[in-house]
Amino acid sequence: MANHFYRIKQNNKYGFLNNEGEFVIPPSYLQAADFSGELAAVTMENGHKGYINKENDVVLQINADRLGGFNGEWATFIISRKTGIINRQGEIIVPPIFEQIILNGNKTFIGQQDGKMYLYDEKANKILDNEFDFLGRWNNREMVAEKNGKHGLINDKGEEIIPFKYAYCGSFEEGYAQVSLDNDMYGFIDKTGEFIIPPTYYQLFDFSEGLAAFRLKTAGKWGFINPNNEVIIKPKFQSVSNFSEGISAVELKDSYGYIDKQGKWIVKNIFSTADSFSNGLGLVTYEGEWGYLNRSGEWVYKPHNFNR
Repeated sequence: MANHFYRIKQNNKYGFLNNEGEFVIPPSYLQAADFSGELAAVTMENGHKGYINKENDVVLQINADRLGGFNGEWATFIISRKTGIINRQGEIIVPPIFEQIILNGNKTFIGQQDGKMYLYDEKANKILDNEFDFLGRWNNREMVAEKNGKHGLINDKGEEIIPFKYAYCGSFEEGYAQVSLDNDMYGFIDKTGEFIIPPTYYQLFDFSEGLAAFRLKTAGKWGFINPNNEVIIKPKFQSVSNFSEGISAVELKDSYGYIDKQGKWIVKNIFSTADSFSNGLGLVTYEGEWGYLNRSGEWVYKPHNFNR
């Protein structure tokens, strides 16, 4: 965490803080993404796009409409609505010919052309000949896939491991995958395909840190269940985030705050927005200004207009 940089917006320019709330890169960029793999995509004041390192050196300038973050050795770039791949030296690995690219982080990627998705290697050769309407990111050598309107899971050889019988199927997280038979009600299955939580929920999040968010009806309130389908936090929130570092960002009465796994407030709902905790800090906004809180609810970087 000591070397983590936190993106900050001030006076409509982007820079970065350290975990003490001190500027390590001044707010001078028109746009900036979070650091990934020691590099951050930025748009400079002259409109040029590129990547900076943590010394604020521009290490790559790329002629593109949009730049993605690095996932392993690769990042995506978009030119005229077509997506390609570059490496850390700025060399084009895959030209911008795909409608969409999902990087797997292992020198393979999922590419979409003419509405169909395939798994490719670093030379853009198809690894699997199977044609799919959708492929999800590689996760523990498994991928969510869709064909003929049904979802299931395949392995890295294209073999079916969860049958294509679901209207929706997510990837396995903490041993459970979210599924729906009709796109109306959702539950969880285990790796044998058996329901461990029946499809009785209107909406679910994947399990994270042992809890999954749920709501029971349209415009209903959000709460949390455990893998035994026991309600741990009663549904009372307008929106929630997955638990991260033991904390969830929640919305109540149109304002945001943070709760712990018992549903107790760490910071009450007083913010315009609140993001999930990452590397020990949570990003909030208050009346348009950004700030960061630590896990004790103390300010690391306080918005200038916050006076409570």
